[in-house]
Amino acid sequence: MTLEERPESPEVSGPQVEPGTRANPKRSFTWLKRVAEFAISIGALLVAWHLAVVIFDIPAYVVPLPWDVLVELVDQWNVQLYDETMVTFIESLGGFLLAVAVSVPLAILITYSDLLNRLVMPALVVSQVIPKIALAPLFVIWLGFGLLPKILMSFLVAFFAIVVSTVVGLQSIEPNMLHLSRSMGASTLQTFLKVRLPNSLPTFFGGLKVGVTLAVIGAIVGEFVGAGSGLGHLTIIAMASLNLPLTFAAILMMGVIGVVMYGAVELLERLAVPWKKRDEFERFQGTA
Repeated sequence: MTLEERPESPEVSGPQVEPGTRANPKRSFTWLKRVAEFAISIGALLVAWHLAVVIFDIPAYVVPLPWDVLVELVDQWNVQLYDETMVTFIESLGGFLLAVAVSVPLAILITYSDLLNRLVMPALVVSQVIPKIALAPLFVIWLGFGLLPKILMSFLVAFFAIVVSTVVGLQSIEPNMLHLSRSMGASTLQTFLKVRLPNSLPTFFGGLKVGVTLAVIGAIVGEFVGAGSGLGHLTIIAMASLNLPLTFAAILMMGVIGVVMYGAVELLERLAVPWKKRDEFERFQGTA
């Protein structure tokens, strides 16, 4: 049978979707579903906190009620909480960005150099054995009480997770894909940009999510050891004065910083890895 004699394919029945339109209205409500789930989890945590304090008759100087913490947060927001929160946020963001700026180039060099891999990776592993809190006093002695020691502490805590995840992502490419790329005449740079980099993005962003939360922890640790500002410093002052509501309010703002920075990384991941968003939507359809 020739091409001209082939029968025409039957028309597909059912509603047709124009290109560029949404195939399913549920897709627009995926973000609303996630927000609702997050709100429910936070609400359940607050209710459990309140019930635990009431049922076990825990004194207010040990664990305050959630409402007392919220009242203290509102009262102290313009007094000191906002300023201290911004200091900790800047330290955490600075340490995280520095960790990314150092980790990515180093991970690329480790991926393409077996010698560097053998020399650097053991040193990185050994560096993680050293407690970071033991280095914080040295940073204070060397660099003073400003932002720089806390940024460096945040960098050290977040650095390892990012560099390891990036190396794993870059090295996880199947050899057949590399052979195919070379057989098609692609250069090393083209292979990296078109094959290695896209394949490594899910693992890379997984490391970023871990690193961004560790960066907040590193900044807080630096503030605990020696600082004149920040949420860690405020926590120490509030505990010394037995102001438990203010202490819990400061801890709550630490969590807010972590959630905001984590959400920013997740948003960036959705923009950089659109196929992951499509897979999540397909799973959402399957469970809906």
